[in-house]
Amino acid sequence: MNQIEVAASPEAVWSALVETGAHRPWYYDLRPEGDFAPGGTLRWLQRDGKEAETSTVREAAPPQRLVLESRFVFAPVFASQPPHLVTYEIEGTQSGSRVRMDVDAPPGPVRNLFEGEGGATLQGLRLVLDPTAQAELKRLDEIGAVEIRDLTPERLGDYQDFFDNRAFRDYPAWQFCYCMHTHYDGDIETEAGRTAVDNRRDMSRMIGEGEVTALLAYADGTPVAWCNYGPTTRLGGVMRQFKLDPAEQEGVGSIACFVVSAPYRGHGLARRLLDTACERLAERGLQWVEAYPPKEAGSPQHSYRGPLRMYLDAGFEPVREGARHTVVRKRL
Repeated sequence: MNQIEVAASPEAVWSALVETGAHRPWYYDLRPEGDFAPGGTLRWLQRDGKEAETSTVREAAPPQRLVLESRFVFAPVFASQPPHLVTYEIEGTQSGSRVRMDVDAPPGPVRNLFEGEGGATLQGLRLVLDPTAQAELKRLDEIGAVEIRDLTPERLGDYQDFFDNRAFRDYPAWQFCYCMHTHYDGDIETEAGRTAVDNRRDMSRMIGEGEVTALLAYADGTPVAWCNYGPTTRLGGVMRQFKLDPAEQEGVGSIACFVVSAPYRGHGLARRLLDTACERLAERGLQWVEAYPPKEAGSPQHSYRGPLRMYLDAGFEPVREGARHTVVRKRL
């Protein structure tokens, strides 16, 4: 069971739990459609309109208790599992509400998913409702001195600290990431079944074995931003997503992604990380560097490949147009 204190009334918490028609950044960015009344059914949709989860409302006692019987259908590993129960309990407190979430699922992928990510779900719910939580993520006017450091096995703990506690505090729907998408070269359906525990474990192993080239930006000794980059042929997720031909990527490096903690955005950290990554690639003897900025990005998270304007300002030039991304290159 996970629980959290929220500076909001039980009625406000209940409204957030049963709201329909909008995507929930605190719950896998899914949009529920249907009826939260007892016996009602729900479809949970991804932004591309595909169905990710189905639910039946087993109990609805506003504003104290909501029980859903659900099945995830977005990946075969989850769709093959029996339905599970998700119970939300809301208790009024002096300062607002105490919210508990309990998941009844047999041992297997569904239980593993919630054990690894249930806490992040409630943290995200708190962020939607609690002004104190929102203030904690307000952009800082000044950030002081910043140091850019190469990710080494000795900095594994800093990587874990950043992704555990700061990387996606304002967008828990991506808390599971740990930047494993950059390196995972398996099929998409298998990747969809991976959890935060899987990604943290495998990325930590790769970092410990020196298989990841990345940068961390530190402010006052704390890791606050990240850039994953490297020789393109060593970034399996990039090769797969953009259908790159290994023969055409010899001597080429890629800027895979950026993550900047919310209070530190707008201070030029991504550009400093980009410049340092380009320097490192040149030092390795690569002749070109490329990147994949999105054509449309509705949030900082969906700009994780880096914005086109930043690359153009850094001397990159567009070389190919995809459906959703522009491929840009620069000679090192």
